[in-house]
Amino acid sequence: MDKVRILGPFPPPFGGVALHCVRLLEGLRTAGIDARGVSLGGVPDGVDHVEKMGVGFALSRSLVHYHTDEGNHRWMRLFSRIWRTTRTPYVVTVHSFRDRPEFADARVRAQLAAAYTHAAAVIGISNEVISDLEQRLGVYHKRTRIIPSALPMSAWEMNAPLPTVLPAQWQQASVRILANAGRVVRYNGEDLYGIDVLIKAMQQIHDRDIAVCIAVGDVVDVELWENLQHAAAQDSRVTFLQQPASPLAPVVRDAHIIVRPTRTEGGASLTVQEALELGRWAIASDAVPRPDGTRLFHNADADHLASILQSCIHDVRRGSMPPAMAPQSDAVQRIINLYERVLV
Repeated sequence: MDKVRILGPFPPPFGGVALHCVRLLEGLRTAGIDARGVSLGGVPDGVDHVEKMGVGFALSRSLVHYHTDEGNHRWMRLFSRIWRTTRTPYVVTVHSFRDRPEFADARVRAQLAAAYTHAAAVIGISNEVISDLEQRLGVYHKRTRIIPSALPMSAWEMNAPLPTVLPAQWQQASVRILANAGRVVRYNGEDLYGIDVLIKAMQQIHDRDIAVCIAVGDVVDVELWENLQHAAAQDSRVTFLQQPASPLAPVVRDAHIIVRPTRTEGGASLTVQEALELGRWAIASDAVPRPDGTRLFHNADADHLASILQSCIHDVRRGSMPPAMAPQSDAVQRIINLYERVLV
């Protein structure tokens, strides 16, 4: 197989798509594929074979595997034109496809539909993502695959040190709770990542020897960020870790409880998968299907989240932690199989 170029937002910052790209790159190279990372974001220290996208990117005709979502629709339209002009085969993984005001424009929808239709294959990380793509754009690609994004954690993540800026009070607490928000952004007028729900739930928990650390990536909505900071300031147990300069896997390992209170998302959360893989209590909203072993609370329901948090805190106090769960192991091979089909 010729070289495969993975195009996506490699970290930093450390969002779910960024970490997926790192894991896929490592998985492909471990399988003997000549894979290279081309970054639309940063270039992570310690990860080989990743470089920033440059002018020369358009000159190569080797297979491109592009990772995108609804927020990157302009890139999708532009790249597709280039790849069609240069006859470069491309596979697209869609990590979410929520509605945006721009999609009301028929021209935008038509251009996006053409971009997806001309792809050699389209991967959705869940049935819901493919359904959204079909309903919003009318794209019914003949080579569509559903392959979850929760790849096994990379060796690079597992070997990373704890962030030096991790709050001391969190590290010293007897029960440590971790949540993360890849972006501070609204969805249907509310906090997409549900950090506000977690902060409200903590108001009902009176145990003082616990601590919550909320890792935050890109701040898209400054007003929302200020509101979250103000709400968290009322509870000294809640702290933020903004724009961490290293992966969160070591922090997940150091935590007892991982909370994913998102109001919606494209598919299974890498955060939840990491918690289960490392033998930590995983709590998540029921906004989307979650892996077995996850403790679910009603979406946006702070009262229900508080009760489940209390239960997990009790389990931690009595020394009860869940067993580590084996990660999914066939996703990388399924992607390789797809590459081989499209290159025939």
